[in-house]
Amino acid sequence: MSLGIASFQVMLDKGQEEDWFASHLITTLAVVALVTLTIFVVRQIRAREPLVDFRLFGYATYTAGVVVATVLGFVLYGSLVLLPLFMQNLLGFSAVVAGLWSSPRGVATAFIMPLTGYMLGKHWDARVMLTIGLVIASFAFFGYSHLNGDAGPHDFLVPQVIQGIGMALVFVPLTTITMDPIPLQSIGYATSIYSLMRNIGSSVGISYVTTMLARRAQFHQDRLVEAVNAYNTQATGTIGQLGSALQAGGVAAPAAPVASLGVVYREVLQQASLMAFVDLFYVLGILFLAAVPVVWFMQRPQGKKPAVEVH
Repeated sequence: MSLGIASFQVMLDKGQEEDWFASHLITTLAVVALVTLTIFVVRQIRAREPLVDFRLFGYATYTAGVVVATVLGFVLYGSLVLLPLFMQNLLGFSAVVAGLWSSPRGVATAFIMPLTGYMLGKHWDARVMLTIGLVIASFAFFGYSHLNGDAGPHDFLVPQVIQGIGMALVFVPLTTITMDPIPLQSIGYATSIYSLMRNIGSSVGISYVTTMLARRAQFHQDRLVEAVNAYNTQATGTIGQLGSALQAGGVAAPAAPVASLGVVYREVLQQASLMAFVDLFYVLGILFLAAVPVVWFMQRPQGKKPAVEVH
């Protein structure tokens, strides 16, 4: 188990840097992770007293809850990486400013959490709360997708508050409903698998957004560059105007055409990067919506078990 998970984590961390499966290192790590984890799972299923009780996946509610928790880890931690990169790389925020303007969602979650507990105490259906939370959080990501290169710090406030409210309606109900059918003597096994899968989801989410950010930016750059050619009168006209403006600003006439192309290329890179961020915000929002049907494979909690704390 240790060897398999360690290999998998290193594979995720180094994948983009090593160009994924074009690298012998990444391929080897993937094979090691697959073989060792397969052996571990088979051994644990056959063991009389397993270290990890995979038979708990026989509970449909628990299985669905683990799937949603994995998606939650993927989206939440992917967005925790994505949003500060957007602020710093595209908008030029300092690390301090980006950190400050990433905090409203946490503040909103902290304020709404007590209300979530109160609603559960009043016997609200946890599945309804979970569905509402996932839908609200997805709207936040669709809100992020409308940001552009002229966005200021205040433009991040409303989407982040919306996301924080949605997360508050997800965390506690998800744990409550997932653990409800599990016998008390198996709670330790259940919470460990639940936490592990959420952490694996977060690792995959971080690797996914960093990889796809680079690849989608390259894709959009290729599409945008296709339009900058001698047959596009708008492009040639813009480049000519830039050249004239640069000459008026003191650039030598022979160097002005090259300098204007450099300005256009810099703008292409920025716009391609912006479009890549928008793509990923959409993907994260859609993933939350895709998790909603899974929620309704879960049974309504019977309320016969004390609340379980899962980190």
